[in-house]
Amino acid sequence: MKQQALEDPTLAPYTRAVLGRIDPDVLASLTEHQFRSIRDAIDLSRPIRRHSIDFRGVVPLGFARWYFVLLAGRDRRGDTRTEEARLRQRLQSALGTLLFIGALLIPLAALLLLFGYALKSFMGVDIITDAHLIDMVR
Repeated sequence: MKQQALEDPTLAPYTRAVLGRIDPDVLASLTEHQFRSIRDAIDLSRPIRRHSIDFRGVVPLGFARWYFVLLAGRDRRGDTRTEEARLRQRLQSALGTLLFIGALLIPLAALLLLFGYALKSFMGVDIITDAHLIDMVR
């Protein structure tokens, strides 16, 4: 009975191809209700149904075959795009925060080093004898 259902001309080619890939022993072990449910689920989720325009073709070139696909239809990916945009915005925000903190810390570190050098010079501490920053700069 299931084999006859696979050969049904009203069955969509996509559904027939997917069901044809199932092991015949597994297919035979399904009840009619299970088989119909699986068939209907595959039929409802086939890609061709999702696009208003679905134009596919093959161009044989002798040395190779090239295929082309033209799909058009209403964009139903809104939820996915919104989540991707949210993740991208979080990443950009984190990167901006990191750059802002870096822009504050680098000058602060330079000022602290300069202050430490001025304090060392004021106290007359010589870490390296006969080597001074002013001599190295000149």
